[in-house]
Amino acid sequence: MSREFNRNRKNGKIKYYDQYGQPVDEYGRPVDRNGIPYAEYDAEGNPPRRPSRPAQPQNRRPSGGKSGKPPARRLPVVRILLVAVLAVLALVVWNINSLLNQYTYDDTDESSLMDNTEDGIMTLALFGVDTREEGDGGTRADAIMVMSVDPARSSIKLVSLMRDSYIDVPGHGMTKLCHAYGYDDGGPQLTLETINRAFDLNITEYITVDFAQMASIIDAVGGVTVTLTEDELAETNKYIDEYCWENNIPTQRIEAAGEQELNGIQAMTYGRIRKGNTGGDWQRTERQSVVLNQVFAKATSSPVSMMKFLYGLMPNITSSMSKSDFWYMGLRTIVHGMPSMDHIRLPLEGEWQYGTTRDGMSVIQFNDSVLSHHLRNYIYNDITPTVLAE
Repeated sequence: MSREFNRNRKNGKIKYYDQYGQPVDEYGRPVDRNGIPYAEYDAEGNPPRRPSRPAQPQNRRPSGGKSGKPPARRLPVVRILLVAVLAVLALVVWNINSLLNQYTYDDTDESSLMDNTEDGIMTLALFGVDTREEGDGGTRADAIMVMSVDPARSSIKLVSLMRDSYIDVPGHGMTKLCHAYGYDDGGPQLTLETINRAFDLNITEYITVDFAQMASIIDAVGGVTVTLTEDELAETNKYIDEYCWENNIPTQRIEAAGEQELNGIQAMTYGRIRKGNTGGDWQRTERQSVVLNQVFAKATSSPVSMMKFLYGLMPNITSSMSKSDFWYMGLRTIVHGMPSMDHIRLPLEGEWQYGTTRDGMSVIQFNDSVLSHHLRNYIYNDITPTVLAE
């Protein structure tokens, strides 16, 4: 058979034909309709078996159901974490904003904490009062403190000023510092003016806490541990009985002297005693320091403890600080992490003495300029006061 044949393209495949127009392979061998050469047929005239094709994967229907929609893509882990963080932050903001609706706002003075921040340090006054003891002129301040918040040093400083400090109260002359709060024209504003004039400060904001409410604040952080003398035990139990009787609740006496865990009522009363051979106003300030330091340490031990503390505190305070002031102070305070707290009392031991006025009033006398020097150095220069050499 002649090797000459024609080559045509049909349906994308090359077909070969002999001189008579019959299909052949590339070697010129006649082929059947499937392109298999007859020469490869077996003796019985059957074409060779083709190799089986590999199984094709079945087309699976998308998990989206009959609609044929592709399955939803899963969010990346980073996006999930971001959403979770934002949700937590939103919850925290909501909780804090809810807390800021619970305190009593005194809008007498329209100044702001931001406008009165010096060298980046915020200062305000803290007053502890007992509304039950309304003598001549009204409620007096049993505890008077200057609080400074220093974000750069990540610290909060508390300075206790002695309530019996003999000082010039504007419009009233020389008298005890605590009296400024109780005058008819007094209160927190006159007390602030007295402190600012005497000690060269410019404090405009204050927070007042009623001592009767301190119990709930202390209970919010789980109480405190103190060491009591026998005299402190007797005097504290006396006032515990009085407090519980006035509030129609069972007495909660402390069982013994020595180291004791105190609940809110016990610790609040312990921090207020000053009679019965318990050291007077000087030692009372020291006891308040012990209680406050523990309360703050527990409150700042974790975010949960802090929220418990704030829920105990905010409903029981009156303040000249607006909501924006609280936000400003809070955000600036934690910008460098949870701050440490330090506490001192002024005047220093060795720089004061007891005195008696003409009308027989017992007072604490000291040099105003020396105390002012210590106070400003401590707040703005971070220098712990020491007794000045004469």
